[in-house]
Amino acid sequence: MLRLTNISQNYLQGDSILKVLSQLNFSVNAVKNIGIIGPSGSGKSTFLNILGMIETPTSGEYILQGNNCFDLSQNLKTEIRKKFIGYIFQNNQLLEDFNVLENIAFPLILNGESFIEAKKKSLVFLEKLGLINKKLIKPGLLSGGEQQRVAIARALIKKPVLLLADEPTGSLDKNNSSLVMDLILSLSKKNKTISIIATHNLEIIKSLDVCYKIEKGKLIEI
Repeated sequence: MLRLTNISQNYLQGDSILKVLSQLNFSVNAVKNIGIIGPSGSGKSTFLNILGMIETPTSGEYILQGNNCFDLSQNLKTEIRKKFIGYIFQNNQLLEDFNVLENIAFPLILNGESFIEAKKKSLVFLEKLGLINKKLIKPGLLSGGEQQRVAIARALIKKPVLLLADEPTGSLDKNNSSLVMDLILSLSKKNKTISIIATHNLEIIKSLDVCYKIEKGKLIEI
């Protein structure tokens, strides 16, 4: 389904070069929930950004659903992101000018669905989230846990092949963290989505199928 080969990512820092990832290899051939751990600055977000084609690495190859992603034009990369990839950020990045229903429907509309059809599917998700009574509220009026549940719905409503979650519970309390992770795992299983979750939370790691640590620019299974 996806394969990274010999991925390196370097950044210029003044007159020196910071090597974040070094000849990293990674592949997933079946639906799994995968954890990525490592200290701050180890390269977790960089790794997710490369998988999400937000960053292009210094060198290496990335195959997703048969597409050689780094050889594609920006327009084709955008199309693959819209079709195959969902992203959950720690700060949720919801659209503040849109209400909850519009935020969840937005990816479907980008993929060409009518607003009526996207709205129907979004209402089903809101029922599952227990947020149906807040469908017309702007995200800024929701609690942190509610905002993150909306972000999860927005990422998963299009049934992506790949879900990337960067510290999805980092700003939440223990109860909301458990609720958010249960939601990610249950919806990923139902949609047959590969979930890759970067986290510092070792409790989350226990609920996943496999975990890797980023160390010295490489992935080590633990």
